[in-house]
Amino acid sequence: MRLPWLVRMGLMVLSYGAVVSPRVGAANCAVVDVRTGALLLGERAEEVQPAGATYQLLVLLSALEQAKLGMLPLDVPVSVDVQTLHELGARPGEPLRLAAEKTYLLSDLLKAILLSRSDLAAAVAAEAMWGSRANAIEALNERARRMGLTSTRVADLGREVPGSVTTPYELARLVAVLWRDHEEVRRWGTLRGFPFDQGRIVLANKHLPPSEAGVWAFYDRFHDPRRTARHYQRLGILLSERDGMTLLAVRLGVEDVNTAMEGLLGSLLQARAEFELVTVVRAGESLAVPISVEGGTEPFIVPLAAAEVRIPRRKASEAQVEVLFQVPTVITAPVAKGERLGELVIRFDDQALAVVPVVSPKAVGSRGVRAANAQHPR
Repeated sequence: MRLPWLVRMGLMVLSYGAVVSPRVGAANCAVVDVRTGALLLGERAEEVQPAGATYQLLVLLSALEQAKLGMLPLDVPVSVDVQTLHELGARPGEPLRLAAEKTYLLSDLLKAILLSRSDLAAAVAAEAMWGSRANAIEALNERARRMGLTSTRVADLGREVPGSVTTPYELARLVAVLWRDHEEVRRWGTLRGFPFDQGRIVLANKHLPPSEAGVWAFYDRFHDPRRTARHYQRLGILLSERDGMTLLAVRLGVEDVNTAMEGLLGSLLQARAEFELVTVVRAGESLAVPISVEGGTEPFIVPLAAAEVRIPRRKASEAQVEVLFQVPTVITAPVAKGERLGELVIRFDDQALAVVPVVSPKAVGSRGVRAANAQHPR
């Protein structure tokens, strides 16, 4: 098979606006390819920073994963812990108003996380899933570890919690999994608003992306009471889909909202200018690795790639992709058409970027064995 060039995942230094406040500085940033999670551009992309609303995305991911496995119905009613309500409900900037004597659908709480960045919704959902705040914190940290997010830590449920940290690259990897693997995020995240509390109120999506640049955004923004006209954000995420390439830009660190948006847009434009999509393998492509069929009506089969893989590469790059065939040399008949025989691993710089199932192109029967529907003499 043909092995085209692959992106060189080096770091590109970006420059942004000056510091505007003692609390505000140039944010760290990362741009990743959503399909593979590959880091394309970044500035201090693996440097630890306060995590802001990152824990909310871990709550969302955990809930959707459990729902996908059939372990957690999204329409389950959830009650509100009184202590959590008193602690988080009255915080400045909290967009949600809940009542201790009522229940709310888990799906509505998850939408409130995604659209309004509600600490209260995140805490209520997390405590409902794991029984207590302590259990929720432990579970969220364990989920981060299982994803390989070794620098991400949840110290408590809240956006301004000392000790909760992550990096731009790890945050981008988390968001890439959410967007790629969960249709609810793609559907809910683009809503302009939704009816909450059985339609009693409508929660608006206050952070829609610029229409010319992105399809989804997630911001952790706040107002500085010392500056009546200034708004800042702790993190910003902007996802863009264009020409078959899905890119995700992340900025982590307190900065002016306008500076942050300029940086996100600039990062995406730079990535699109410097990278292009390359097809490594096509769905149905025959792989030059024949597999012997022991006891079969045919001596061997040549497997197929079950899916297409396209990856971004830096334009004019000479970096090469490594393709590993993880398939057996011999299999035993019978073999069904489309049966998975192994996998194709696409690697670069000692990292697996994609894993593609390898399947049989046809059915192969066993010699001397009658078909299941054959007529047997009485």
